[in-house]
Amino acid sequence: MLTKGFLKRLLALGCALVCVLALSVPSFAEVSNLTYDECVSKYSASGWGKGYSRTGTVLDIDVSFDGASEEAKEAWKLVMQDWLNDPDYAVIFCLGSSSFWVYANRISDFTGFTYTNNVGNQCLQFSSPGYYFYFSYSSGWSLSIFNTNNRSNSVTSSGSPLYRSAQSLVSDERNPRTSYILSDIYTLIVNDDITPDEPDSSVPEVPVDPPKEPEVPTGNPEYVVYNTSIWLTFFRWVRRHIGNAVFVGFLVLAAIMG
Repeated sequence: MLTKGFLKRLLALGCALVCVLALSVPSFAEVSNLTYDECVSKYSASGWGKGYSRTGTVLDIDVSFDGASEEAKEAWKLVMQDWLNDPDYAVIFCLGSSSFWVYANRISDFTGFTYTNNVGNQCLQFSSPGYYFYFSYSSGWSLSIFNTNNRSNSVTSSGSPLYRSAQSLVSDERNPRTSYILSDIYTLIVNDDITPDEPDSSVPEVPVDPPKEPEVPTGNPEYVVYNTSIWLTFFRWVRRHIGNAVFVGFLVLAAIMG
């Protein structure tokens, strides 16, 4: 017979078991995939999509460094030319409505997440400073902020979608909030207006030698020069002094040798 006390103890045991099971299950970050059109709809109030040029699965963004410091330009070239395809570095692109962020840090220095002021203000933390480029949009994307100090080790998404290069980091189980990944954009092209480096004028150009005429090896019968004027003189002498029959024989011999 089940008593009231037994049922209470059974209920308490069940609650304890549920709590233990809940603690034993690891928590994983939630990554939500959003297509480009879904982003346009989700962030329609802020006009998301202006300044971006989409062709299928390719997204183009033109950024300007007009008035930016040489330090910012050199850092940008370092990130986009060297770090972008280096597996040791993370280059994170965050696409906002009127803001476009680019962060670059060493992956091995990633330490986790923190939130300041607003839980929606997601920050990926790195133990060393990296580079931070903030572009604002008016009639185009212009560089507004460039940092190399300790502030640049906090990657802030502000709830905006991230390009897929950030997916492995935001999928970390320590991430306590939902991160958005732009799912149907597979190629992101960022065009800048930084003038390419001029070639070093101090390096002399090596002239290209004209092709040489093939040399005729001496003593090789295959390259003996055949001079027709000598043969004609000889044929006339043979015909005049020996006769036509011998002359014809020499013609046949000349044809064979030719």
